[in-house]
Parts: sequence; structure tokens; C-alpha cells
Amino acid sequence: MQNPASDIGASEAMKLEPIASLKAEQVQELLADTHVEKIAAGRYLFREGDLDDRAVYLLRGQVEIANQAGTPARIITGGTTEACHPLADDKPRQVTAMAVTPVEILCVDRQKLDVMLSWGQISAPEDEVIMCEEGIVCINKADWLQTMSRSPTFRNLPVTNIEALLDRLEPMFVKSGQLIIRQGDPGDYFYMIENGVALVTRNPDDDEDSVEMAELGRGTSFGEAALLSDQPRNATITMMSDGILLRLSKQDFIKLLREPTLQWLEFEEALQRVATGKATWIDVRTPSECSHRHLPLSINIPMRDLHKRARELDPKREYICVCQTGRRASAASFVLKQYGLRASILKDGMNNPDIKL
Repeated sequence: MQNPASDIGASEAMKLEPIASLKAEQVQELLADTHVEKIAAGRYLFREGDLDDRAVYLLRGQVEIANQAGTPARIITGGTTEACHPLADDKPRQVTAMAVTPVEILCVDRQKLDVMLSWGQISAPEDEVIMCEEGIVCINKADWLQTMSRSPTFRNLPVTNIEALLDRLEPMFVKSGQLIIRQGDPGDYFYMIENGVALVTRNPDDDEDSVEMAELGRGTSFGEAALLSDQPRNATITMMSDGILLRLSKQDFIKLLREPTLQWLEFEEALQRVATGKATWIDVRTPSECSHRHLPLSINIPMRDLHKRARELDPKREYICVCQTGRRASAASFVLKQYGLRASILKDGMNNPDIKL
């Protein structure tokens, strides 16, 4: 039986290690995505050899810890100093944990906890004072840090990359109606919206009429596709209101954001993940390219439609992005991660020599 972790309260969670080192707002965020589980006596919490990604805390009751190597079994009781740490926190599990009495456990996503601990190590950056037509304005970099920590685009970056990003993001004041990116131009910057609203439009046939694709608000980012794929800008971005953008040069984007976040898969490994039901192919080429030659069981979502359709995808699945060479797929993977999805890239794309169709 599972109950929301909020039932235990932040004060109880703050007694657990290493959760105790998190900031109060981080603890609340962690508990919002965590649950308390009640387990009957004689049932297993986990078994030796399990590969789960949970940090399991014993809140109440008693658990027996044992292994097949013959090490003497031991009993852990909720509320003790030993129970303030995750139970046998190894991967794969080196022991089996069984409930001796009815127990309550807190199950925390180990990866999310590790990410939060990394962000917690970053000291609050100093405010930046900049000049603009309106006069002297103070930019709160601590707010940037909070925005970035909530974004899937940034949250898995190494700490050193995050600190470098905070130093290299350039604030720029923008006006309503100002053109930020023009379709067809080469890519030069990656942008985050600190304040304001931007409109995404696309001219699919190079005629006079453009199609409105999306509105982007505070905390969202844009401009990555051209930087990842080395292709011209595929849309036009215009401000709908006055605001502040944070921009990162192409060189810094590739070094600090692209390289640490992209995961490339060889064809055999990718094929195995799909065959076992763990992943789904997403072909991000145009429909005509895809119809000519494609991988079995792949779904076709052209790169131009990815932002619009990303929310339709299952957050519990992994998606392996495919294009002809891997360039567009790398942009697609980056976009999907912005929506909190697990995404990787088929190395060499459809040009991979191991693909036999």
C-alpha cells in the first residue's frame, strides 16, 4: 500500500541522510515525487541481486538484512540511527531485506536525490548589475539557479558545468515585437526566457504566410536545434512582450550543455532495448524520408513537430531518436529531455552499417 510521502512531513524527512543536507524547498520537491509504502510482516522489501534505483528508508517497524554468503543476519529498527540511512544502498543489491514486523518505508528515487545533492553544492551566485535603456537593473542570479534546477535540460549537468553556465549566460533586455531568431539564419545562440512571452512561427513553404506553432514563457528555452544539428534555424522567434532573455553562445552551449547530456547508442544495444520493450524508436526525419526506409516499429515525429507532440509521449518509456546521420536526432534528444523524457540517440542514424533492411 502506498501513501504520499508528504504524509510524513518535511521535519521527519530532514532526519534522514543525506536528505538532511538538502534545502527546505528541495525536500518539499523530493517528497512531492516520493511515496511511503506499508509492507506486511514476512514480505520482502528487496532481494539480493535487484537492480532497482530506489533509496529505501525504514521509518517504522523491523527489517531483517541477510545474504546468501552466510553473513549473520541482522535486525534494523525504524527510528534508530542506523535507520536514518538508506537500507543496504548498493546496486545491485548485496543483501535481501525482509519485514520482520509490519513496516513503513520511504522510497526515494536515487538518481533524483543525487541530482538534488549536486545542485545543493552550488553556492548562491552574486547578483549581476547591467545597464539598459531603462537604467541600472539588478539581475538575481539565484533565481536563474532555481529556474535551471527545475528544468530537465539542466538538472543532470555536472556541478562544474552549472557554475560555468551561470558565469557565461548573458542577460539581454528585449522589447515586444523584437525579432530574436529568423528562420533560415545560422544558429549562434541558445536562449532561456527569464521574463516575458515569445511566439514561435514557421514558414513551411517559403511563402508570405507563417504558421503559429507555440508560445513560450518564463523558464522555457529555445534555439538548440540549429546548434545541435548545424542546420539553419527552423523557425522564427518573436517577442510578444517586453522581457529579459538569457543567452549562451554556440561554443559554450556545445561544451557545457550538449556534450554532457547526449547519450549515443550502438545499433545492437538500441535494438535490444526496443526488442525487450524498454524503448521505442522515434524517427525525426520528414514523412517522405521515413516512408522510403525506416526501422520496424518506429514512430515518425518530424523534428519540426517535436515540441508540439512531446507532451503526448509516455514519460515512463525511453525513446531512441533516429535520423539519417544522427545530427537531427541529437537535437531531438535534447528537446525531449526538456520535457522530462528519457531519450538517447542511434549512433550514425540510418547510415549505421549494422542496419540491414
